[in-house]
Amino acid sequence: MKRAAILLACALVAGPGWAINKCTGADGKVAFQDAPCAGKGEKIEVHPASGPAQPAQPAAPTAPAPPIAPAAPAPGLDPAPVAAPPAAAAKSPLDREADLCLAWYRPLLRDPAGAYYTEPSKEGRVLSMTVHATNGFGGYVTRRAACEILQGKLNETWTKIHADRAGW
Repeated sequence: MKRAAILLACALVAGPGWAINKCTGADGKVAFQDAPCAGKGEKIEVHPASGPAQPAQPAAPTAPAPPIAPAAPAPGLDPAPVAAPPAAAAKSPLDREADLCLAWYRPLLRDPAGAYYTEPSKEGRVLSMTVHATNGFGGYVTRRAACEILQGKLNETWTKIHADRAGW
């Protein structure tokens, strides 16, 4: 009995293949389904991949495009000055302090590079914000965080105590 079960399992695993039906409706729309088509359609055999993927065929080589020379300015006219890229908007003191706080919490996160904060607020010396970071499944989770900021510097002792109490 045991031998028959092993042989049956091997037979099922050895050659799996599935049929997918490509059906065309009366309105011309195409649908794919596992049940046979009621009207017009065709059956497509699908087999799992075995072995390494085949490399794509390289495209036919093409000649490189000739370089385009910049247009010369009209005689008697000075070329227009090149504008500098716009500078990033200056951050508010609250945002700078929130950046400090987030930098302290980053090492505690699973994906520190993708973390960001929203809703920063400050009451006295305590800055509170919502930290957004990815969890183990790739989704974003949010958590409240707080830091104590004294004269523009983060108080690590207070922040560590608060983070421990909050379950960080």
